Amino acid sequence: MLNATGRLRAKSLSQFAGVSALALLSAGVAFGDELAPEPEVTDVVVTATRRATNVQKIPYNISAIGAAEAERNGIVEIADLARVTPGLSFRDVGARDNGSVILRGLSVSPLRVSTGGDNGSVAQYINETPVTNQPRVFDIDHIEVLRGPQGTLYGSGSLGGAIRYIVNDPKMYFNTSAGADVYKISQAGEGSYKLTGMINLPLVEDKLALRVALQHLDDSGFTDYPMVISGPKTDLDFEKRTTTRASLLWKPTAVFSATASVYYDNAKAGGRTGSNAGLTIKAPYDGVSDNSDPTMWSYPASNYRPYTLGKFEIGQRFEEPESNHYLLSALELKYDLGFADLTSSSSYTTESVLGHRDQTDLLLGLGFGYENYPDFRAFTTEESDFEATVQELRLVSKSGGAFDYAVGLYYTRETAHSTSKEFTPGLAQFWGLGRTDDLEYFSVEDSKYTEMAAFGELTWHVNDLWQITGGLRTFELKDDVVSCTALPLYDDPFSDTITFSCANGASKVSKTIYKANSSYQLTPDMMLYGTFSQGFRRGGVNTLPDGAQFAGITDAQRKYIPDSVDNFELGVRSQWFDRRLTLNAALFHIDWQDVQLASLAPGNLPIIANAGKATSDGVELESEWKANDALTFSFGYAYTKAEMAQTYYNRNEDGDILNTFLKGTSLPGTPEHQVSLAVDYNLPTLPVGELSLHADVSHSSSVTTSAEKDSLDYRMLDGFSEVNASALLIPSNGMKIRFYVTNLTNEYAFVSSQGPSTYGLQGQFLIPIRPRTIGVSISKNF
Repeated sequence: MLNATGRLRAKSLSQFAGVSALALLSAGVAFGDELAPEPEVTDVVVTATRRATNVQKIPYNISAIGAAEAERNGIVEIADLARVTPGLSFRDVGARDNGSVILRGLSVSPLRVSTGGDNGSVAQYINETPVTNQPRVFDIDHIEVLRGPQGTLYGSGSLGGAIRYIVNDPKMYFNTSAGADVYKISQAGEGSYKLTGMINLPLVEDKLALRVALQHLDDSGFTDYPMVISGPKTDLDFEKRTTTRASLLWKPTAVFSATASVYYDNAKAGGRTGSNAGLTIKAPYDGVSDNSDPTMWSYPASNYRPYTLGKFEIGQRFEEPESNHYLLSALELKYDLGFADLTSSSSYTTESVLGHRDQTDLLLGLGFGYENYPDFRAFTTEESDFEATVQELRLVSKSGGAFDYAVGLYYTRETAHSTSKEFTPGLAQFWGLGRTDDLEYFSVEDSKYTEMAAFGELTWHVNDLWQITGGLRTFELKDDVVSCTALPLYDDPFSDTITFSCANGASKVSKTIYKANSSYQLTPDMMLYGTFSQGFRRGGVNTLPDGAQFAGITDAQRKYIPDSVDNFELGVRSQWFDRRLTLNAALFHIDWQDVQLASLAPGNLPIIANAGKATSDGVELESEWKANDALTFSFGYAYTKAEMAQTYYNRNEDGDILNTFLKGTSLPGTPEHQVSLAVDYNLPTLPVGELSLHADVSHSSSVTTSAEKDSLDYRMLDGFSEVNASALLIPSNGMKIRFYVTNLTNEYAFVSSQGPSTYGLQGQFLIPIRPRTIGVSISKNF
C-alpha cells in the first residue's frame, strides 16, 4: 500500500506523463534519429552551465526572463520576479529587512522581519559574482532562475537553487538612456519617484569601453507609527536607495578580455513595514500627540486612552531606521585557449549596516522586573561590518566534441564584526543605580569563514540526441567565531564600566557532493531529461558560555554541520506548432538531511541545531503561447509539498522538552499552490507608435510561518491574489511611455509576521502586501 508521499509521487508522475503524452499526440510528432533543420528561434541565451546555451537546450528546470519581458511584467526587484516564476517564493518584508528567498520549499527558518542567522538556501549572483544583498533590476540583459540544488557548479547557498542577474556589458559604441518613474501608493501621504540613467562610452575603438548605469529610488512607504514616544509618524517604512554599476571592458585581442566592475548600493529605510490591525492598546492622548518630551509615558494612568490600530499602523514605540552601504568590486579575465575558455573571476565585497530596533516588549517579557518601571522603554543600536574575498578559476571546453567539461577551483574568505547595544532610558535612575549611559546589554561578535573547493562536470555526447553528465564538488569549510556579551546594569551597576564575558567556537567540515544528469532530444523541439543533484548549505558555530552553570551544554551544541539535499527530477522542455507554444514541466522529489533548525541549549540559549529530516515534492509547469503576432498568453503553475519528515524533540539536561518539530508539519514560507497567468497584446502600427497592453494575475495559497507548530509564532497566513496591468507606448522617436497599476484590486493580505513569543502583544505584527500603486514611467534612448 502506498503511503501519502508515495500516492503524491504516483499521482504527480501520472499527471506529468499525461501532459507529456497529450502534447505529443496533439503535435503529431514523428520520432527518429535524424532531426529536421531548426527554424530561427528567439529564446534567451543563458550561461547557467558556464557556456552560452539556448535556454530550451538546458537539461534541467530553468527560467530565463529577458529585458523586454522584465519591462512588460514590471520586474524591478525580486518580489516581482517571484510573482511570475513558478516555484520561487519571496516574502517581501519591506525595505528595512531581507526577506526569505525560497525555491522548491527549502526553507525551515520562521517567517519574520529579518533572516539574520539564516545562511540562506538560494544563491544570488550578478554575472559571475555572488552577492549577499537583494539587487534592484535595471540595465539588465536577462535573469536566470535555476531551480533545484546547484551545488556542483555554484557551491554553498544553492541548496534550493540560484538566481543570476546578467547585466548589460559595455559595448564598443556610444549609447545613453534616461528615465523617470512617478507613482503613488494608495495608502501613502505623498508620491514616490525613481530616476534611472545609463551611458555607454567607447574609449578606444574596438578595444576599450565604459558603461555606467545609475538608479535613485525615493519610495514614500505606507506604514504609520502612531505610538512613537516622540510623536506619531506617518509612512515611516520609506526607502531611499541609490544604486550604481560601472563596468570597464578591455579587449586588446580577439582571444582575451578583461572586465573590471564596481557595484555600489546605498540604501536607507525609515522603519518596518507592518500592521497591528485591530489591536487595542492604552496610549497617551489616544495615540495622537505632538509632545516631543520622551518622558510622556510617565504621565498618570488617567491620561491614557485606548487606541485601536488600523490596517497599516504598527505599535512600535521607537522609530526603527536602518542604513546599508554595499560595495562590490570585481575583475573578470577571459582567455580563449582554442580548445577551451579559461576564466578568472575575482571579487571583493564590503557591507556596513547601522540599524535601530524597538526592544521594549522583548525585555518586558523576560521577567527581570522591568515592568515595575512605569516609564519603561528600550531600543537597540546595531552595527555590522562584513568583508568577503572570492576567487574562482574555471576552464570550460568548447562545444562540438564527444566530451564537454567544466572544471574549476574556488576560494572565499569572509570576516564579520557586529555589535548590539540595548538601551533602557531612565531605568538605572529608577533603580537608584549609578550608571549614566542607559546601557542594559552589549554584545560584540567577530567571525571568520573560509571555503575551498574543487569542482567539475563532464558531459558525454553518446550521439547527436543523447547526453550523459556527471559532476562533483569537494570542499572544506572552516568557521571561527568569538562572541562577547555584557550586562552593565548587573555587572557594573554603579559605573559606566563594561565587563565582557566571552565565548568562542570553531568548526571544520570536509565533504564531497555529486550530480548525474541525462537528456534525450526526442525532436528538434522536445527534450526529456532526468537529474540527480546534491546541494549543501554551510554550517557554523554557536558561541555558548562556559562555566559550571552551563555544564549541560554538549560539544555537539556548540556547532552545526552543513545540511544537504538529494534532488531527483524528471522533466521535459518542448516547443510546438512552429515554436508558437513553449511548454516546460518538471517533477521533483527532494530529501533534506541534517536540517538546520532554530533550537535551544540548556539555559534556554538560542542555537542552530542539526535535527531531523524534511522532504519536498512538487510539480512545476511553465508555458507561453504566441496565439498570433499580436497576442501572447503566459501561464505558470507550481505545486510544492514541503514538510518535516521526522519528529524532533529538543530537550534540556533534565529531559524537559524545549521545543518540538512534528513530522508532517509544513515548512514555512512556501505556498502549496502558485499560479500565474499573463496576457500581452501588441498593436505595432498605430499612428502614435507601437502600443503594448499587458495584464497578469498571480495567486499564492496559504503558508505557515513556522515549522514549530506549538510555537506562539506559528500562524497560517491566508492565500491571496494580485492583479497588475500596464500599457507601454513606443513612439517612433525611441521614447517609451508606460502607464501601470499594481495590485489593481487593492488586495489586503499578509506575507509574513513577527510573532508574540519573543516580542509580546504590542511588539508583534503582520506584514501586508503592498497596496494598490498607480504610476507612469518615461524613458528614452539617445
